[in-house]
Amino acid sequence: MLALLSHLPIIAVQSEAADQRRAGRLDVAVDADPMPRLFAEFQALLDRHAAATVTRDGIEAAFVDRIVRPRVALPGGSDSKPRYAAEPAEIARALPPGRHRQRLERRLRRRWNEAAATVGLAEADLEEATLDGAVLAAAQAFLATPAWTLHALVLKLLVLLSVHAPGPASDDTSPWRELRLILADLSRLTAAERAVR
Repeated sequence: MLALLSHLPIIAVQSEAADQRRAGRLDVAVDADPMPRLFAEFQALLDRHAAATVTRDGIEAAFVDRIVRPRVALPGGSDSKPRYAAEPAEIARALPPGRHRQRLERRLRRRWNEAAATVGLAEADLEEATLDGAVLAAAQAFLATPAWTLHALVLKLLVLLSVHAPGPASDDTSPWRELRLILADLSRLTAAERAVR
C-alpha cells in the first residue's frame, strides 16, 4: 500500500489544504469537511501497519536464521535409520493418510508454534493483522463519508486505490489505469481551483 501511495502525488494536496485551513483561507463549508482529518487518520493507521509489517518480517527472519528447525521423528525406513520431517509435505510423503500422519502433523505444527512464541512472532502477527483490519475499517468509513469538495473526492479515490488496487503489476490494466488517470485529472482540477482562490 505504501508503494501505491508513493506513486500518487496527492498527499501534498492534502497537506496544502491543511495549511490553507490553518491560515483561514478556505470557506466555512470546507472547514467543516471531515475528509482531511479522516484521511490523516487513515494515513497514520497505514504508517503504523507498515511499521508493524516491517517489525514482524524482521522477527520472522531472525527466527528462521537462528532456530534449529522443529522436526518430528518418522517411522524407520527399510534400513532402520532414524528419519525426521521438518515440513508437513515430508510427513505426507512418508505416511499414508490417517491418524498417525495427523498426529505427527499436529505435533510438528505445535513445535513450530512454540518456537515462534519464544521470539514474539505470534504477537507480531496479531499486531499486524489487527492494524490491517483497522486500516480496512478506516478506509471503509472514509469511503462512506460524503465528499463536499473536489479535494475530498481526490482523497476518496486515493484511499480506494491504496486499499483495493491489486498492486504495481495491475497499474496498466483496466480499471486501475483509468482510475489513476481520473485521479490525476482531479488533482489538476484541485490545483487549478486552489490557484484561482
